[in-house]
Amino acid sequence: MIIRDYKLFIALTFFLLPSAVLPQTRSLDFYIDEGIRNSPLLSDLKNQIRASSIDSLLVKAAKRPQIEARTQALYAPYYNSFGYDEVVTDGGNYQAVAAVTQNIFNRRELENKFKTLEIQKQSITNTSKLSVAELRKTIADQYITSYSDMSDLQFNRSYLMLMYGQNELVKNFAENGICSQTDYLSLLVETQGQEVLVGQLKTQYLKDLRLLNQLCGLNDTVTYELKEPQFETTEINDASALPFFRQFVIDSLRIVNEKNAIGVRYRPKINWFADAGVLSSQLGNIYQHFGYSIGASLSFPIYDGRQKNLELQKLSISENTLSNYRSIYRKKYDQILIQLNDEIQGTENVKSQIETQLATARQLVLSLKAQLEAGQVKMTDYVNAIKSFRNINRNLNLVNIRILQIRNEIQYFLTQ
Repeated sequence: MIIRDYKLFIALTFFLLPSAVLPQTRSLDFYIDEGIRNSPLLSDLKNQIRASSIDSLLVKAAKRPQIEARTQALYAPYYNSFGYDEVVTDGGNYQAVAAVTQNIFNRRELENKFKTLEIQKQSITNTSKLSVAELRKTIADQYITSYSDMSDLQFNRSYLMLMYGQNELVKNFAENGICSQTDYLSLLVETQGQEVLVGQLKTQYLKDLRLLNQLCGLNDTVTYELKEPQFETTEINDASALPFFRQFVIDSLRIVNEKNAIGVRYRPKINWFADAGVLSSQLGNIYQHFGYSIGASLSFPIYDGRQKNLELQKLSISENTLSNYRSIYRKKYDQILIQLNDEIQGTENVKSQIETQLATARQLVLSLKAQLEAGQVKMTDYVNAIKSFRNINRNLNLVNIRILQIRNEIQYFLTQ
């Protein structure tokens, strides 16, 4: 008997050891935070937002006076019937001047450029929010899968421990002639099958946990116990504020801004310019030609072959297309939420029924266990009862996991 107890202790230690070395726990929030922090895509989007701020500074810099230095030395000899026409070349051109130019009365043009950059920044920011929501959902899906593996593993370990205890009891019965040897062997076969299942579940849990680490950019081989994931959903009063619909608003603003840009492009443009330095056609007396000049230029379009009207028509078509997409997506979005809410309500009802069924199965197992120990029931009846209890618990775990998956999807579509 001491030997049998020793073997039971070794077996229990082997299968329960992974639980004993899981003192550390991790939550869904931990993995989501790590995934967001390590995401190269989100890092890229942050850099794009920073770059758009620099673009605004470039626009501001471009509206200031632009100064440049120009130098030129041109010698064009002519004699007898050889050389360029002196009227054209003056025989040479020697200059060293500093020139400044600036576009004035361009307030609307600058406002349009700043608006373009602001819309671009809004688009990148909204893309970042959508990417975060997608990443959160993906990580949560993998976390739920790993949590499901762990729940299965924990239950089947406890189930296996129960069978170990029954094995010792039935073995004593068989040795004392209370039950047959075949009863003991049938229970032993069931126990060995459960050992295989526990090993498979452990392997699957470790595999999915490693995938979760990879998804979050974690180089970690430690096995942790996962906390039950929690999902909080809030009522949304204005769906247009959600990132899914915000992109339609941003695209609409972009089209309006492009229309304004066309109008700005056809407004008159005025530049002033000035330069100062030395400019001469002869190198010998260049020191006598220091000076300066100042002026202004005006340009405005007269006729462009109706390009302006065609571009405005094209943008109006894009506006109409965008409106159709927004309308269709809103209907689809509402239908998805209705479907998910209906599904979670139905699944909650199924969960309640399974919990009732599980309580009855647990009571049956305890009753048969007592009868088995008293030698009043067949081993096959007891084995079938604990199989049924295990299957019902498995169904309950699947239902719980599905509820978590639905809540994750709902939270994804309600992400602000």
